[in-house]
Amino acid sequence: MKHVVFAHRKLSFGGGERVLVEQVAALAGLPVRVSVLFNKEPDRRDVEPELRARNPHVEVVLHLPGAFGAWRWLRSNPADLLVICNHKGVQRALPFLGYRPPTVVTLHEHYARHLAKYRGIRKRVNAWIITWAFEEAVRSCLGDQPCFMIHPLYPRQGAVPPSPEAKAGARAALGLPVDALVVGYAGQMDRRKDPAAAIRLAGSLERALGRPLHVLLAGREDRDAAQALDAALADSPLRDRIVRTGPLPDISQAFMALDLYLMTSRNEGFFPIALLEAMERGVPVVAPTVGGISTQLKDGDGGFLIVKPDDRMPISADLLEATAARVAKVLADPAAWGEQQRKAIALASRISRDYDAAGCFREAVARWL
Repeated sequence: MKHVVFAHRKLSFGGGERVLVEQVAALAGLPVRVSVLFNKEPDRRDVEPELRARNPHVEVVLHLPGAFGAWRWLRSNPADLLVICNHKGVQRALPFLGYRPPTVVTLHEHYARHLAKYRGIRKRVNAWIITWAFEEAVRSCLGDQPCFMIHPLYPRQGAVPPSPEAKAGARAALGLPVDALVVGYAGQMDRRKDPAAAIRLAGSLERALGRPLHVLLAGREDRDAAQALDAALADSPLRDRIVRTGPLPDISQAFMALDLYLMTSRNEGFFPIALLEAMERGVPVVAPTVGGISTQLKDGDGGFLIVKPDDRMPISADLLEATAARVAKVLADPAAWGEQQRKAIALASRISRDYDAAGCFREAVARWL
């Protein structure tokens, strides 16, 4: 049996980790041995149980951060195919292995600073997997190896809009008033996601609407995000109407509880799965024009775009205020808002319906297996 090694940054919950799970699962029906190496957060193995459950050929899941450890392990356990996503130790070890395994790199972002991480190994890479159409950025920065575009749309049971009773139950379980207008965010929270900006956007939206809002922030907060949220709420009129849940065993309840999903990320990859999870449930979204979001979402088609001029800085206060004013006009009109809810469901279906990401991955790596 051939040996496929996945070298990934971490195994805690996140969009990139979801793609890793689906890539590993895509090989479950093939006679290949699978190893997974990761180099960050050794005590956070959130997706390991699913990796092993989805592919019975997973033999090793190993925290291996440094270049020397990666070199020694790969020398003793030669790879017939190496699939890398931001594992710096493996990248540094690759030129010194003494053999040249076929190597595929998964790229989630088109930003030059992200692509530059792979310049040192670009001549050893056989193919790039990109999650949306940024081939030109890859070619200009890294070379002309083949690019396989595979959207990170993993197979799952499509959600349906909750009944009024289900929405009320989700809100009660999360400590939210059943009849409130609830906006917020569900997902992992860190500096890049900038959830404090979502608080500022909610405040602007409340002023524009002239009625009180309740805010839900559901998911794990890292230290920087928690500190930023504490500071944003210290003098916010929303501070007594916000629920911060921390990690949830079933985050679908958070999506069910929302009327509007707020994403205020500094940068993103293709199209965050969280946006799909909200829209599938009839929840319109607000999201910035970063990554591939605006290739799928058009303003007023189930959501609203924040036209963000860069992919590094936080969204400006003026831009948040202007976005809130636009959204409030639609949110205040029940008929117009109902149309946005219907469009959100339709867009989520169009994006993910009948898309076989697993088949695309198997096709991309078939020549080496």
